[in-house]
Amino acid sequence: MIIEQTKEQMREAIALHTGAAIKWIRLARSRVWSLPQGQINELGNVAFAINFKPAAFHRHDCWLTIETDFSFVILPESQVDEPILTVECQFEAQYSLVEGFDPSESQIEAFQSANAVFNCWPFFREYVQSTVTRMNFPPPPVPFLRIVRKAEEQVPTLPPPSITGAEERVKRIVRSQRRKLTGG
Repeated sequence: MIIEQTKEQMREAIALHTGAAIKWIRLARSRVWSLPQGQINELGNVAFAINFKPAAFHRHDCWLTIETDFSFVILPESQVDEPILTVECQFEAQYSLVEGFDPSESQIEAFQSANAVFNCWPFFREYVQSTVTRMNFPPPPVPFLRIVRKAEEQVPTLPPPSITGAEERVKRIVRSQRRKLTGG
């Protein structure tokens, strides 16, 4: 599984990443369904459909909560319109923000569409594998997730951004907070 982002989106996501830290990740909602065991004769060859999409976010002075929707479906290869099993869930990730850091909408959107999904992915993988096993199916191979830079098509190059006093202040605060957290 791959998430593609442009260079600008990556830059915006990193800007938020440097001013935030994960507080917690939790399963917020879930719905699972499978065919009754008597209707499943032999699985034979199956296909997996995995999807994710950013949902809502909630911003406050010192924290940001991001919701991400996930789905996992097992389908017979011969009848891809009739699922055997479906797992739908939503994970919430809350990030504490460095004092004085106020992420922009574009930073939140870039972070939400890649980093937040990436942070929740191991929880989604484990949830799917344990839930599917409890439903008397073999654990499915949910792949790793990668974030890659989108191949850009003849995009004019922009000059590097200048660092304003406020950005430099945020960087100093982030470095200070990291030293306090790591004891260094």
